[in-house]
Amino acid sequence: MKQLSKKQLIALGKLHWLCLVKFVFYGGAAGGGKSWLGCFWLMTMCWRFPGTRWFIGRDSLKDTRESVLITWGKVAKEYGFTEWKYADNEIKFANGSAVVFLDLSFYPQKDPMFERLGSKEYTGGWIEEAGEVHFAAFDTLKSRVGRHMNTEYGIVPKILVTANPKKNWLYTTFWKPFRNKCLDKAYAFIRALYQDNPFLSADYIDNMRQITDKVKRERLLHGNFDYDDNPNALCDYDSIVSMFGGNIVKPTGKYYLTADIARLGSDKAVIMVWDGFRVVDMVEFDVSKTTELQHAINTLRYKYTIPSDRCIADEDGVGGGVVDNCGILGFVNNSSALPHPDSGVEEPYANLQAQCAYKLADMVNKRLISIDDCVDIPADTKDDIITEIEQIQTWKMDDDNAKIRIKPKSEVKADIGRSPDYRDTLLMRMYFVYREHEPQDLEGVF
Repeated sequence: MKQLSKKQLIALGKLHWLCLVKFVFYGGAAGGGKSWLGCFWLMTMCWRFPGTRWFIGRDSLKDTRESVLITWGKVAKEYGFTEWKYADNEIKFANGSAVVFLDLSFYPQKDPMFERLGSKEYTGGWIEEAGEVHFAAFDTLKSRVGRHMNTEYGIVPKILVTANPKKNWLYTTFWKPFRNKCLDKAYAFIRALYQDNPFLSADYIDNMRQITDKVKRERLLHGNFDYDDNPNALCDYDSIVSMFGGNIVKPTGKYYLTADIARLGSDKAVIMVWDGFRVVDMVEFDVSKTTELQHAINTLRYKYTIPSDRCIADEDGVGGGVVDNCGILGFVNNSSALPHPDSGVEEPYANLQAQCAYKLADMVNKRLISIDDCVDIPADTKDDIITEIEQIQTWKMDDDNAKIRIKPKSEVKADIGRSPDYRDTLLMRMYFVYREHEPQDLEGVF
């Protein structure tokens, strides 16, 4: 009979019905035994606690049937368990327990908040390949477990999450707090690599070691969460990291100011001062009034002697008032793209934001942007900036005649759980690549 690996046993300890941990993320690389663990856990829980009700969810119901069900059969055969049958997307046990297969596909128009799960009641469950699942699905399912015979059996409601590294809510919810040793007590992360699974075949291990693509090797072989293999991403990870002290960008003595405006905590407000393409100062507000932002902008302008036509702020929403009161330029995300600065030809971008985002990505990849060491950036903020720049991605380019777009902010928020305010402040600097004004006379400006 097949024994479980040490990492699988650790995970089962966290999934024990009396353990207070509620959300367990197991995985971090290919070959760690994720699917076997999930099937083994649910099979033993269903057998031990008659009449309980569990779920297995993936981004596609078809994938659940074609992958998880196969592993389920192998686990049942290995341990000689026969008292189950599959019908109508549900595994039914002779003792009345059941495992329901859920479709966790994201339907942004029809069901953006996964309200179809709102009436369901489960003892616990498992989200497989969670990197492809929307955060809202996980968030909704948290409220649906612990609602079926948990009190009768004294079972603490649990959700098992299995996945390979992904730079989305898995990163912010599990990996980053785990790495920084501040993971909430209700959450657990067990990092399992292929080396932790003693039952892998020699051929599988050899194939893993033959991976040559750097991003795939870091993710699947080493379980590195800092690399993402999204084919739509416009910036590579190493180039983004190089912004923080790795690039040599010469000062020009020509200063600019960019500001992403927020008010009263709706989003973070960020102001950056640039010397050419070097960020030399940064101020941010978690909660702010427009008057405070105006004062900060004017203070930085005076400190660095920045003319108003080299200052730009997000004009959407409350930013319009700051733009007017400070007498600076306004950045309207959905306004038309600007003509090329040399040829004057209109570029095929859907809007100004997409145009500037593509330019920012180009300059990041060419190592032409730096954030100076003198800018005191906490480690968490650096992580946030890296994550946000990684979210600069192409969007819906299947139509050959379509305008060039980037991933919408609503989708970015869904993936990382916040607004990409640092990214927006950085990309606004690209406006001046396309439309540079002659410096004005500063006499009497302040």
